[in-house]
Amino acid sequence: MSLFSRIQDYVENSKKIRNSFNNPLKKIENLHKKDKLEKEFYDIEAQKYLENFDQELFLYQPDEEMPASHHFFYSQLNDIRNKRILDIGCGYGFTSVVLAKRGAIVTSIDVSPKMIELTRHNAQFNDVVDKIEATVMSAQALKFRDDTFDYVVGLGILHHLNLDLAGKEISRVLKPGGKALFIEPRIPFKFLIFVRSVFPNKCFESPGGSQLTDRDMDRFFSWFSYRQIEYFMFLKKFTRFNCVKKNDKKLEEIDSKIIKKLPWMKKFYWAFVVQVIK
Repeated sequence: MSLFSRIQDYVENSKKIRNSFNNPLKKIENLHKKDKLEKEFYDIEAQKYLENFDQELFLYQPDEEMPASHHFFYSQLNDIRNKRILDIGCGYGFTSVVLAKRGAIVTSIDVSPKMIELTRHNAQFNDVVDKIEATVMSAQALKFRDDTFDYVVGLGILHHLNLDLAGKEISRVLKPGGKALFIEPRIPFKFLIFVRSVFPNKCFESPGGSQLTDRDMDRFFSWFSYRQIEYFMFLKKFTRFNCVKKNDKKLEEIDSKIIKKLPWMKKFYWAFVVQVIK
């Protein structure tokens, strides 16, 4: 690759990172364009797995080791047998399969037809095809009746959505007293986006994605009667560097101790699990 090409790639990558803060595609007037770009992006991603389905990767394992944020998320979804759950932005279908294995009746939606195909393949592979109904749909315009679901869940989906529209729709389809849970990335301070953009590390965010701020989430919370937030990933953020990656679990333990002893430190954490009740 020529020097000019390297510089061009660096500039484009830096621009993409900066655009991930307050992404203009998430404005109401740009939603059609955003969904189109997201569909194209995730269709390409899903096709790789459809062409080469990794059985070891997709095999459901009840004792699978997972990050602390995911462990907490799933711990809130233990007693869900025969509960109706909407999995928005279902992607690869991992969450849908876990919930179906726990006895839930799952409806899985995504804007990407290929991701829906992959979710169906995942459900069939794990023998829960009768528990999962997967369909192409935007979480910003849900085609379900009011008060339909006991739970709405999503892993890394809210930061792709217009939170005013998504909050309204999620609240509408939840039953009274129903709960929604999400794991999401968070940006502690705006200037960190600029700092991140200086480094050449490749940005893997999709066209419609962006880091969430606490102010962003306040708009979402306005549609619900109750909220609870658990913060994750402070020192663990440094596992992006290979020299500290092997200390992943230890850093998670330290992060947990820090926020318990010093709650004000939550402002420095890079991810959260959000729970809301209608």
